[in-house]
Amino acid sequence: MDDTVRLSVLREELSLSLGRQRYDLWVGPHTTLEWAGSALKVGCPTQFELQWLRRRLHSTLLECSRKVWGDELRGNSVDIQYHVESSSVPTTSTAELPKDRDKQEADHSMPSPGSNSTRPHEGRTAGKRPVSEHPKSTRQLANSRNSQSFDNFVVGPSNDLAFRTAKAVAGQLGQYGPLLLFGPPGVGKTHLQFAMLRQLRQGPLRLRSLRLTAEQFTTEFLDALNRRTLPGFRQKYRTIDVLLIDDIQFLAGKRATLDELLYTIDTLHERSRQVILGCDRSPGDLQKVSGELVSRISGGLAISLGAPEYETRTGIVKQLASSRRIALDEETVALVASQVVGSARQLSGAMNRLLATSQALGQRISADLARTALAEFVQQNAPAVRLVDIQRAVCDVFGVEASSLKSNRKSRSVSEPRMLAMWLARKYTRSALGEISEFFGRRSHSTVISAQRKIEGLVSNGAKISIADCDCNVEEVIRRVESVLRTA
Repeated sequence: MDDTVRLSVLREELSLSLGRQRYDLWVGPHTTLEWAGSALKVGCPTQFELQWLRRRLHSTLLECSRKVWGDELRGNSVDIQYHVESSSVPTTSTAELPKDRDKQEADHSMPSPGSNSTRPHEGRTAGKRPVSEHPKSTRQLANSRNSQSFDNFVVGPSNDLAFRTAKAVAGQLGQYGPLLLFGPPGVGKTHLQFAMLRQLRQGPLRLRSLRLTAEQFTTEFLDALNRRTLPGFRQKYRTIDVLLIDDIQFLAGKRATLDELLYTIDTLHERSRQVILGCDRSPGDLQKVSGELVSRISGGLAISLGAPEYETRTGIVKQLASSRRIALDEETVALVASQVVGSARQLSGAMNRLLATSQALGQRISADLARTALAEFVQQNAPAVRLVDIQRAVCDVFGVEASSLKSNRKSRSVSEPRMLAMWLARKYTRSALGEISEFFGRRSHSTVISAQRKIEGLVSNGAKISIADCDCNVEEVIRRVESVLRTA
C-alpha cells in the first residue's frame, strides 16, 4: 500500500475517531497531510488552527498514524510536524485525483474490462454527437445571468476538494464510478453540476449529457410506467455518456424509482459512463434513503462541501457585486461577509436587499447603509442560537470546561473566553442582560455590558487574545467560534 492510499486511510481513521462533524471542522480538506519517512507533516491554514490541532488532536493524530503505518515503524515513534500553509487554500490533497494526463487519455480511450460497449468516441466522428439535456436544465443554463462555470465558482477551504474533484472527473469520465457531491443547501453543489455540464458541452467530443433533479427523474419514470413506454425511458437514460441527478434525497420512500435508478447506475457503470449525484446529506444519512444506493456510491467518490468561511464569503460578495455592477468598497464587502454567515444563496439575498435599499433611498451603497439594510435581513435568516450553543462553541475552540466560564476565576485563559461568550450571546440571542449574566455565573448584568465593550474594543484595535497557549487575532477567533456555531 503506497503512502497516498495510506494517507486516505489515515483520514478515514481520523474521521472515525473524531466523529465526522468534528473531523470536517478541524481537519477536513483544508488541512494537508503528508508522510515523509517516519514523520507526518500536518499543514494548517492559520497559526490559530495549528496551535489548536497541536494542543487538542496531537494524541489522536499519533494514535491513528500508528494504526496506519504500524507495520513500517518497527517500534519507532511517529514524528508529527506542524506548519502553516503559505495559502489559506491547500495546494495539495491526499485525496486529489491523478494528474498523469497522458495516462488519463490512454485509459479514457479503452473500454473497461468485461465490457463489450465502446467508449463514447469509438467508431464515430468526434464533434458530431448531439448534447442531450433536460429542457428545464437547458433553460436554466441559458437564461442564467451568470452561466455557472468553473471560472466563476469561488473556491475556499470549504469547497476546494469538491471543486478540484469535479474538474478532474469532468476531464476523465468513467474512471472513478459514481461521484456524489453533498452538503447543506446553497454551498455550490448545483453550481458544480452545471459547471461540469458546461465543460462537457464545450468539449471537442460533444458527449451526450443530461442533468435533472431526482423529482424530474421520478416524474418521467412514473409517466413512462403509466404510458407503458419504459423501454424508451430506459433507452434514453442508459445509453447516454454522462448523467447528472441533483437532490437524490427526494427519493426517500420511492422504492420503484430507486430500483430504476440503481439499474441505471449499474448499466452506465458497466459501460464506463459517468454518473454524478447531488445531495444535501452525507452517505451515512443516505442509508435511510437506500442502503443499496450508498453501496454504489461507496465504490466511487463522495465529496463534501461545507458552509463558506469568511474568506470565501468575501470572494462571493465581490463576485455578486461584480455581476450586479455594484461598486463596493472593502469595508462594505467585509461587513456583508461577516454579518451574513450562511450560504452563497443567503449572500445573494443580502446583496439584493442592499441594492433594493440603495435604489429606494437614492443613496450610494456604503458600510453605514449596509448595516441598516442588513440588520433585519440577518435577524430573519440567522439560525436560532441558544446560550448553551454559544457556551459549547466557545469551550470547544478555547479548550476550557463549561464550569470554568461560570466560575469566579479571573485568569486570562478563562476571562477572555467568558467575555467573548457574553459578547456572542448579545449578538446571536435575544436573551436579556440579566439572563446572560446569570447563565455565565455573573452577579450583575453590568458584567455583560462591560464584556461587550471590551470585546468591541479588541476588535476595533485588531488586538489578540490568548488561546491554546498562543496569542491569536480576536477576529480570527470569533470567526472560528461562529463556524462551530453554524455546525451545532
